Amino acid sequence: MAYKGAKMDYDRLLEMIRPSDIADTYQPVVSLIGLENFLKLCQYAMGSELYFPTLEGILRNTRRRVILQEYNGYNLQELSKKYGLTQSRIRNLLKRRNKP
Repeated sequence: MAYKGAKMDYDRLLEMIRPSDIADTYQPVVSLIGLENFLKLCQYAMGSELYFPTLEGILRNTRRRVILQEYNGYNLQELSKKYGLTQSRIRNLLKRRNKP
């Protein structure tokens, strides 16, 4: 993670960072993903705030994709039970299958 035009030896300093050097606010993130990945995230974000989607939002997209893959033209009721959606909702997913 070299920094161009740096006055300090950032690479050397990066090797010396300890988790205790990170503000308390970010300690849960450091604990969750590790110091090295936290530093990569910091470099990626460059001070900007990041939005992370909810797991439910990601699962919703995954469920939609899987339903579209599993639909065979005859299993609407089965998919409805399997994924906890109404048949009407699944029909709507099928209608929008080629739309973003």
